[in-house]
Amino acid sequence: MKIKEAIEIINGTTSTVSAEETNDLLYIYHRNLKGDLKAYNDWFLEMPIDATNWDSICSDWDCLSNIEPRDLARVMDVIQQLLDTPVEERFPEKKYRLRWINDQGHYKNYLNLNSNGAWVFVDDEIDADIFAESGLEQLKKDNPRFAPAIDTMKEEVKDDE
Repeated sequence: MKIKEAIEIINGTTSTVSAEETNDLLYIYHRNLKGDLKAYNDWFLEMPIDATNWDSICSDWDCLSNIEPRDLARVMDVIQQLLDTPVEERFPEKKYRLRWINDQGHYKNYLNLNSNGAWVFVDDEIDADIFAESGLEQLKKDNPRFAPAIDTMKEEVKDDE
């Protein structure tokens, strides 16, 4: 389970609990009656995002007075799923486009594998193929002579693109 997924599950399926990640820590809070995600700065669980067991999770059980038991059970289940997930799998895999030299019109060029199975250049980011890090590693493995060029051509795709 990814950190972002855990936060979405907790915030989307509970009525008295909210979660957020700040400074590499996952905080679990009481959600106030107005529906705000954070009632106050009091958290009842503070989990380092690279935690591998319950011993590294800080708890403040005094903040549980208004937490619904089903919400607490949901949080504990989600946290256990996170702990069961290897640390390196908790974060989204970065995504990349392969960028080539600008053309004479100063447009950026990107690689795209067309429907005929041929690599072509496109001048629009939207049409460029997007690769996960693992996909680029496989591409370099399949084409070892081009591995240095592939590393040079990588242009990270942001989540909002």
